[in-house]
Amino acid sequence: MGKKGLLLIILLISALLLLGCDQGIESITTTSTSSLTTEFIVLDYMNQVIPSNVALRFEPSGYLSDHTWRWHGAPVFTPDGTEMYWSKYITESDTVETWYTQQENGVWLPPQKLVIDGIDGAINCPVFVSGDEGLYFLNVDGIDFTIYRATRSESGWQNPISIDLPIPDGKKLGWSFTIAENRNIYFSLWSLDGSESTKIYRSIYMNGSYNDLEELEALNTGTLGTGGPAIAKDESYIIFDSLIVGGTSQHDLYISYKNVDGDFSAPINLGPQINSDTEDSSATLSPDGMYLFFTTVKTSDLGYNPYWIKMDEIDAFKPFLD
Repeated sequence: MGKKGLLLIILLISALLLLGCDQGIESITTTSTSSLTTEFIVLDYMNQVIPSNVALRFEPSGYLSDHTWRWHGAPVFTPDGTEMYWSKYITESDTVETWYTQQENGVWLPPQKLVIDGIDGAINCPVFVSGDEGLYFLNVDGIDFTIYRATRSESGWQNPISIDLPIPDGKKLGWSFTIAENRNIYFSLWSLDGSESTKIYRSIYMNGSYNDLEELEALNTGTLGTGGPAIAKDESYIIFDSLIVGGTSQHDLYISYKNVDGDFSAPINLGPQINSDTEDSSATLSPDGMYLFFTTVKTSDLGYNPYWIKMDEIDAFKPFLD
């Protein structure tokens, strides 16, 4: 490559990074307790204005809830940032669907409903894992809740394979789950007889399978259930929703940090930057780890919509970065 070509690439990268502050363009920056690296992969988050220390509504044109549907979980982006998936609660039919949009030649295409051969019932909670080309999702068919992994082909997602979790008798999966980079899976379980509130559990992935469940007792202090987990790639922290004494009158979002012994700390309320007097829940993390997405209802919302905020601008998160 000649000097002119190299100079052009450098100028292009510089321009993209400068534009990112205002136009929704970010280079992937991976933050963790052990490293800080930057890859020149451009994420534009559907060209939305990037938030800082105040949660902004994530509102691409045509993607706000109305009288016919509302968001049933926050948006999820593929690791390369070129696709967005989200679940919709359809008011008239009382059902849940998952939809997606793709970026092609710098343009976000019209959204499409996700259909996977061999899957009936509702598709909810799409999940992507760094380093894994599959799509994980929750299938709700009648009273059965099952997590699947599908693989991509030229015609779309196919060959769904159920994830075999050792769920004990008397319990079933909740509406959401999350997977760390090492494939450890975090999810909530319901008690079928109503004897206890929803709790978050973890199953360790080892030698190609999932081991016995472990209840994360430090998280499960909510009086009306704990759920909606979002785990950091390196499992250094987890964000979830719960109704805990001392919070607001509805479910709030909390964060818990993993210590050197592998245990999670007591939950910390994420505070008024995020939590309000309505339901604040369904956390997801952007693929670069820089943004927190969640759902809530605020003034002018016709139903649950997604909001987002920069992680290192959340007051409760800042001590973790020090």
